[in-house]
Amino acid sequence: MNNKIIGMIVPTMDNSFFSSLAVQVERFMADKGYQTVLVSCDNDADKEKEYLNRMAHLGMDGLICVSGLSELTEGLLPKTMPLVWVDRVPDSKRKIPWVANDDARAMEMAVDHLIERGCRNILLLPGFLAEGQESPRVRGYKAALKKHGIEFRKEYVLNRKGKKSSEEETGCLIRQLFAKDDTVDGVITSSDRAAFGAITALQSFGYFVPEDVRLISFDNSTYSMMASPSITSLNRKTDILAEKACSLLEGLIRNKQDLPSEIIVPVSIDRRGSTR
Repeated sequence: MNNKIIGMIVPTMDNSFFSSLAVQVERFMADKGYQTVLVSCDNDADKEKEYLNRMAHLGMDGLICVSGLSELTEGLLPKTMPLVWVDRVPDSKRKIPWVANDDARAMEMAVDHLIERGCRNILLLPGFLAEGQESPRVRGYKAALKKHGIEFRKEYVLNRKGKKSSEEETGCLIRQLFAKDDTVDGVITSSDRAAFGAITALQSFGYFVPEDVRLISFDNSTYSMMASPSITSLNRKTDILAEKACSLLEGLIRNKQDLPSEIIVPVSIDRRGSTR
């Protein structure tokens, strides 16, 4: 394989955040004269490890990875392979730069907003991580509840299995909870598409957004504006994430010195009908 090619690994393309990020990376790297080879590991940790190893030995100039791993094991990649983590950062003995949002702070913003709107029993669906590690979103959720004097309830954190679509799994989890506990008055979902599953599930129990339950999602994709009601969503700024990751990777490929070890892109909240 000739040079000027980079690889990109994402957990799944069935997610507007990852697909938008991939599109932006391809555009930025094309402007730098690179082609991008994209693979999806289907939320499978073993497949991600296989792709990391295979791409490293196919002569790629560098890799950008949205990882589901808890740890980058020794020997999986050559130490000289330029690599940038995006969104998530596995533990590693090797110093690998990463670009991400402050998910814990973003979650605090979401909880604060729901509490301002009168919610007290807030359900969190933080999203899927392939090796089951605790998401920073959960840490931010706990911190925000504590700040407002609300007791954390572990049964209010619902983790998907990553086997079916986010809409289907989110809807199923909410229906299971509401069959036992109908006191929830606020929901935070991992993505805008997951929010659609939440809305449908709530309606099956006769609950409506925002009259009965207020709803916030991550990603701020076009789905959030197309919904009825429109969905209050956390804007993760995929264009900035992609640009920063690509700049870091190009710097590593060129052996530039004094590159930042991490870049945090602030999240904003777009308030819409689902929390009015």
